Amino acid sequence: MAVRCVGTLLRRVWRAWQPGTAALSYCTEITSGRIQVNGVDLHYQRTGSGEHAVLLLPGALGSSQTDFGPQLKLLDKKAFTVIGWDPRGYGRSIPPARDYPEDFFSRDATDAVNLMQALHFKRFSLLGWSDGGITALVAAGSYPLLINKLIVWGANAYVTEEDLALYNAVKDVSKWSPGMRKPLEDLYGINYLTSTFSTWVDAMTNIFQKFDVVQR
Repeated sequence: MAVRCVGTLLRRVWRAWQPGTAALSYCTEITSGRIQVNGVDLHYQRTGSGEHAVLLLPGALGSSQTDFGPQLKLLDKKAFTVIGWDPRGYGRSIPPARDYPEDFFSRDATDAVNLMQALHFKRFSLLGWSDGGITALVAAGSYPLLINKLIVWGANAYVTEEDLALYNAVKDVSKWSPGMRKPLEDLYGINYLTSTFSTWVDAMTNIFQKFDVVQR
């Protein structure tokens, strides 16, 4: 069930009771909810009440709040209804623990689209970065009739040897800068962060190896 903006409802009641009052008719609060999608409970945040629905897709190990706090706060809430989500195994969509099967980008794309459908959005736009950008591209390609507009950055079309070198260089999270590590360590704890990121690097290695075999 979608979380309704109580503030919007109260303003509309007040406006009906006091016709001369210039009350705002859109939601400025950021609300949170959980909804079961494809067998898992997904956490999401919601704000605004515009006709144009937008889903924010975070990067690897990210969440709606860690990756899109400014967007949730500052995007035009009269023009947009903004949904930020935590993919399964990330943020507050735990349990389950995060895993990376071969088709995890497709699985995330299906989860994202089904989440928006469960929230009763018929068409919506996607704004994704890094892994969230890849997920958005897969979703747009798989469900083109449902996607209005698409914005992505920092997304891969494939994995290169240079990419793998960079991933492995930062595989040990203890070597990250405190500013980069602390928000995710606060969110997950050091053990979950360490093991999950290491598994992500292994998953990207598997993608590279499969692509390399296909190329040959």
